[in-house]
Amino acid sequence: MSTSAIQPSDQQPVPTLHRGDSLRASMVVLILLAGTQRLVGLARNVLFCDMLESEQLGRWSLSYNFLLLAAPFVVLGIPGSFGRYVEKYRQQGQLRAFLRRTISASGLLTLIAIIAMLASPRPLAWLLFGDREQWQLVWWLAGTLSTVLAFNSIMELLTAMRLVRIVSLLQVINSVGFAITGVGLLCLTPLREQAVIASYGVGSLIAAVGGAFVLARFWRDLPKNEPRLAPYDLWAQLMPFATWMWVSNLVGNLFEAADQFMLKHFSNVDAITADAMVGQYYSSRVVPLLLASVAFMFGGSLLPHLIKDWEAGRKDVVCRRLNQAVKFLSLAFTFGSAFVLLAAPLVFTWALRGKYDAGLAVLPGTLIYYVWYAIGAVANKYLLCAENARIGCVAFAAGLVSNIALNFLLAPILGLVGVVIATAVANALTLSLIYYLGWINGMRWDRGVIFSSLLPLVLCLGGWHSVAVASLACFIAYREGWLLDASERTELVDVSTDLIQRGRLALGLSASAAT
Repeated sequence: MSTSAIQPSDQQPVPTLHRGDSLRASMVVLILLAGTQRLVGLARNVLFCDMLESEQLGRWSLSYNFLLLAAPFVVLGIPGSFGRYVEKYRQQGQLRAFLRRTISASGLLTLIAIIAMLASPRPLAWLLFGDREQWQLVWWLAGTLSTVLAFNSIMELLTAMRLVRIVSLLQVINSVGFAITGVGLLCLTPLREQAVIASYGVGSLIAAVGGAFVLARFWRDLPKNEPRLAPYDLWAQLMPFATWMWVSNLVGNLFEAADQFMLKHFSNVDAITADAMVGQYYSSRVVPLLLASVAFMFGGSLLPHLIKDWEAGRKDVVCRRLNQAVKFLSLAFTFGSAFVLLAAPLVFTWALRGKYDAGLAVLPGTLIYYVWYAIGAVANKYLLCAENARIGCVAFAAGLVSNIALNFLLAPILGLVGVVIATAVANALTLSLIYYLGWINGMRWDRGVIFSSLLPLVLCLGGWHSVAVASLACFIAYREGWLLDASERTELVDVSTDLIQRGRLALGLSASAAT
């Protein structure tokens, strides 16, 4: 392969398309906008739980899992490779050709999938809902899938360009559009789960249009006379990584959705009761799903910065940043989950009028395994930096097999409780394997990661007990040096001192202005 086809001339400057957000700015903006989005999402899901019957909510949950599975599956993981290769082709001056070919391929694959769903809806209806008479839901899903794919592709591209503020804003727009449209359709029309499916597509469409306008500006700034990018060179480099990203996403998404489909098909109850059980399960996952989505946004925003350090040969910086990210997320999610347990009885009893008591009963278990799932998704970024996505699939594949096997054994006996136990064990196994596979590939996890990964188990105690035990454990771990190493302690002190000084300066300026 000729290197001249892929390398720019030494005299040709690399074009500057945009100023990407710094890592610290990215995280601050991410937290603020993600917090807004999660509040909107929480309110929306509580309203959906209240306005839908449990069996209708169950069918929406199964539909959502289909969209989660189908989105990366249909496009063969091509948009998922943006985070790894956009910066590479930008520096080579070939980003225009890269985007033109990858987006065209994704669009063609999307069209084929939509036509297939519209032409043969009944087999998919049986697979998703256990009932061929629900075939009309497949048509609703076909329309929604097209907008979800467009939205996901645009978000992947903007994230790869390190435009985290724009990504976060569009995520908020998506969530708000979904909420307003969904509640409006449920209130004003006889549509039930159909209304939620359609509104999910509308929210994605609105945000996708906004993202497309942003990208159009950067597209115009791309150099039109760029070094030639041979099609074979592009796909030969891209597709191995994209394929393993595709396999990884498929296995990971199957891992997340398998428990609900096992509950639907193997709980030994009639179809309506099974849908109602899935609806109860969905109610227990409303908050945990938000944790997972925050983790995916966090990890997606972190990855381009890790890639930048990796390409510069700063692998020690990658290890340090990942250790800090995993510890931060685990601690934040564990304490956040503990406070969720404190508020949960009020929400389930008052807001939902006791319709989802079975969901409330299994809430601690779903919170535990979603914390593990979330930090595992972030920890897995190391293998993506090392272009070893195929090894990351091993962990999720092992978790998927154990999840299916345990659900097959426990779902018919223990019902919803058995599904939660099986899924928690599978997530623990997956996280352990991610740590191990990262370690043998050069990642060095510190003691604080192990401690913070075990901390979510305190949620079994429920409410104030989990808050108290987690606080005591963190205090001891900090004092004994298990949680933070010397450099992290120094960095924490410096950041805290800087924040205090800024606060005092702001107060001083306010006092001066007042006088």
